[in-house]
Amino acid sequence: MIKKAISIILAALLLISTAAIMTSCGEESEYPVKIGKITLEKEPKNIVILDKNLADIISAIGYDVKMVGRSDEVNQKGLKVVPSMGTAQDPSVTKIKKEKADIVFADSSLNEADVSKLNKSGIPVAQFDEAHTMKQLQSLYEKIGKLLGGNVTGKAKANKVFKDIKSTLKAVETAAKKDNTISTIAYLYTDNGVLKTVNDGTWCSTLLSYSGSVNVFGSAKSDVVDINKLLVANPTYLFVADKNVETYLNNSDTLKKLDALATRTYILPYDELTLQGYTALDVVKEMIDDITGKANKTSESNE
Repeated sequence: MIKKAISIILAALLLISTAAIMTSCGEESEYPVKIGKITLEKEPKNIVILDKNLADIISAIGYDVKMVGRSDEVNQKGLKVVPSMGTAQDPSVTKIKKEKADIVFADSSLNEADVSKLNKSGIPVAQFDEAHTMKQLQSLYEKIGKLLGGNVTGKAKANKVFKDIKSTLKAVETAAKKDNTISTIAYLYTDNGVLKTVNDGTWCSTLLSYSGSVNVFGSAKSDVVDINKLLVANPTYLFVADKNVETYLNNSDTLKKLDALATRTYILPYDELTLQGYTALDVVKEMIDDITGKANKTSESNE
């Protein structure tokens, strides 16, 4: 009788355990995926990417093979062969629909009218702006991975790539600090005639720190350059968005006094500095190569 009772209890426990496993499996199913207001019932086959940074991340994870359309701004090598849907802020909804897109990736600059048109056509729009911290970046990777590959597989792929990028950046930073005397740097670009920099709380500033050098504006709260601070800091190296910025500095009676302008100024396009896929590794390597003298000077390589 006791044995029979134990058997019944064990059988009951087995049923409970099985039910728990089934429930767990249900929770771990690939789809549906819900991110914010977007719910995908199945894995998307055709995607359109209207933001260069999101394209960089999606390429890093390995889902760029799903691309059937892009904006003009998505001009990375290897992605330009994908048909253009127009600009990031004003794409052709007709072209996107013609490509039978299952989802569109964009940043917040995409106009609301086009978002509404796409949604009404049954095409969800996932809008993500760039992350500013590593924690935010991991979350961004996970969201994109889950949308494109599922709650389990997509998330795992995204996390693997994120961890690879993070650990590589950290290793490069450590090596750079060991191999070189700590130097100071500043990144400069112009916006409507105003000289600007990358400051505290931005991804660009985070990326500069991995070069092993100190960003003189790393703790600044404004991206508008404090001229006096720039002159006093007199950074060892200058990185500028383009040749025009270098000309801007040389034409200024005040700024042309910066020591780095003579031989330690390098061009690094601003849009590359904002990317958060594998391009980030290339950018940091390029900066370190410039700082250590492994690359040609701006004046030599751009003439």
